[in-house]
Amino acid sequence: MKRARLQEFEYKCIQEEPPWCTAACPLHLDGRGLCRAVGEGKFDEGRKIIERTLPLPGVLGRICDAPCRAVCKRREAGGSIELGGLERACLDEGPLRRRPLLIPKSGSAAAVAGCGISSLSAASDGAKKGYSVTVFCRPDNTALLTALSPAVTEEIAREELEWLEKQGVRFRPLAEMPPLQETDSEFSPLYVGLDDPEAVLLLADVKRNFDPVSLETAIPGVFAGGDAPSFIGRAADGRRGMKSVERYLQKASLHSSRETEGPFETRLYTSLKGVLPIPPLPLPEGGYSPSEAKEEARRCLLCECRECVKTCIYLEEYGAYPKAYAREIFNNLSVVSGTRSANRMINSCSLCGRCERICPNGFSMRELITEARGEMVAVNKMPPSAHDFPLEDMAFNTSSKAVLARHAPGAEKSGWAFFPGCRLTGSSPGHVRTLYDFLRERLDGGVALWMNCCGAPARWAAREDLFGGNLAALREEWAALGKPVIIAACTSCLEALAAEAPEMRTVSLWEILAGLDLPEGVRLPGEEMALHDPCTSAEMPGVQRAVRALAGKMGIKGEELPLSGHLTTCCGWGGLQICANPPLAEKIAAGRGGETSRDLLVYCAMCRDAFARTGKRTAHLLDFLFPPGESDVAAVPHVSFSDQRENRIGLVRELKRTLWKEEEIVAEPWESVRLVYPAGMEEKLEERRILASVVQRLILHAEEGNRKIQKPDGTFLASLRPASVTYWAEYLPREDGTFEVKNAWSHRMAVAGAGEGGEP
Repeated sequence: MKRARLQEFEYKCIQEEPPWCTAACPLHLDGRGLCRAVGEGKFDEGRKIIERTLPLPGVLGRICDAPCRAVCKRREAGGSIELGGLERACLDEGPLRRRPLLIPKSGSAAAVAGCGISSLSAASDGAKKGYSVTVFCRPDNTALLTALSPAVTEEIAREELEWLEKQGVRFRPLAEMPPLQETDSEFSPLYVGLDDPEAVLLLADVKRNFDPVSLETAIPGVFAGGDAPSFIGRAADGRRGMKSVERYLQKASLHSSRETEGPFETRLYTSLKGVLPIPPLPLPEGGYSPSEAKEEARRCLLCECRECVKTCIYLEEYGAYPKAYAREIFNNLSVVSGTRSANRMINSCSLCGRCERICPNGFSMRELITEARGEMVAVNKMPPSAHDFPLEDMAFNTSSKAVLARHAPGAEKSGWAFFPGCRLTGSSPGHVRTLYDFLRERLDGGVALWMNCCGAPARWAAREDLFGGNLAALREEWAALGKPVIIAACTSCLEALAAEAPEMRTVSLWEILAGLDLPEGVRLPGEEMALHDPCTSAEMPGVQRAVRALAGKMGIKGEELPLSGHLTTCCGWGGLQICANPPLAEKIAAGRGGETSRDLLVYCAMCRDAFARTGKRTAHLLDFLFPPGESDVAAVPHVSFSDQRENRIGLVRELKRTLWKEEEIVAEPWESVRLVYPAGMEEKLEERRILASVVQRLILHAEEGNRKIQKPDGTFLASLRPASVTYWAEYLPREDGTFEVKNAWSHRMAVAGAGEGGEP
């Protein structure tokens, strides 16, 4: 990823944009941080924020006229925060603890005329830049400060001036100020504070056409400002003027890149959804007490965006937000050698695209993650373990054992092709057979059955080589079937084919079913259910409408979850999340299920299995449209990966035998190996992604070649490396001819002498 591309992603995320109060403050005081500190009773931290930001903190913190109140987000829900009152409360609660500035002198000198807020703010900023600053002012140099407000006492004003002197600022009588035309010799550049009437007299013969950006007067090197009605505005002019002095000394542009000096527009977005309108606490004449200040500070919304993080467990899991993730991913991709710490985060995204639909600025983690995965694959830096299992599963689903492409029995052409997808054929093969019979009966033009894989696993894994090869094979099969309209049961298939092969016209099964008369025997659930839309349907409003229309026609009442339709969430399967980060996928599925006490109604086989794995009662819409034998379909457990594979093999064999009268395929040798498991072992193998067929092959390999080690307790230990993973199993032959699987595990190390073979 090039840095320019990173910057494109960074710009779209507005989480780091300043809140409205900070952007509107001419001095950019961190109002959000101040409110957080005061709300927690940490007045000392509040004082540090004031001291860090304001040039004359002891004065400005007590008289701040808070121009931020005009844009405070809270004004839309009760009234703006009394930020000026909170600043004063911090200063009244304890003294400033300013430490001397350890800044080396730069060798440059600057002069300031006047002793109002504007002039002294310029002097303060100049001292912080390491300049030798001379202030020309009247003898009673505290008079202008104490005249501002009763809150500024002589003692407070004197403390500010003494602080400036400690920083090396020299005070000289204004009468010693040479004519402006002569300042170039000793006191140039110069800032003149217009809030000091005596200093203004220096500009009597100067045309009042000061530059609004740099505050430069008609005399080069002489700057003037500070006549704003706002106290904070005057101080901001002093800061701007000293910034111009700095640029003047450096011979830099006085105008470029100054858009964020003073008030500016922020791009931050903060939702007020659910915010109660609470009015501000009245500000007493003498200021807030500590308890009153805390109460008022707690009204602050602590403005931020994080709209995507609020609704995405994946984004929340890693403790940051998209802009930070973009930087982390950029750094991860830039690693030449060493640990790529963001690999797991990159591979854990479900690629659902909801963040882009929620983000006010359209930030897409899907786009970022897809690019990152693609780049890692291209440079051979993608950990094989991340996507090994789903890609191997895809290889099985595109093998001769699992693929079937046939016109209807006795037909030579088809106007339609039913494409059930991988998960439905594995999880619910009975529904595939029933659906195919139903579609053949109801649709004119002939309906072919096309069992294959759309290639979504390879697409999610950024394996364009595998996806492209699979897509080419699909195009050939489609053409051989006469280019029928594809009826896709799975929205992931629908998405992949529509995006990558638009010439292969595809329609959703649910849109087809919604337009047909209902079959006989439709069953209704006992009570209202909560409808979950699969994440790949989020950008398919027509499919979602069809599902709701079909459910309504069937008489099923479905509760809409808070995030449905185009904002629906993933079940934990999408983007191969379930394989790359199983604990996170389970957390996401459980979180979705926990949004309602009702049973879930889904129309995606992946979603059905994902939710059922967590124990959430879930039923597929097909369970009611074409009821199976079970009476309580929501209680049916999920189907294991091993059983899904066996179901698909069995379905292909059954259909070939019963519909097309083809010879039954001879079973593989290892299929005769019968396995039994102690309690909990099947679940453990499922968690480890070890298929029963792999264990069967391993045991057959060990028994036929005597490639095994017998342990003292009579169990045998053997291994098999069918591809890039080595599998181990401990098993015990039983008298009835079965094999009890005691344990099994896998790793990626190649072990000398371990059995090797083809695909598991």
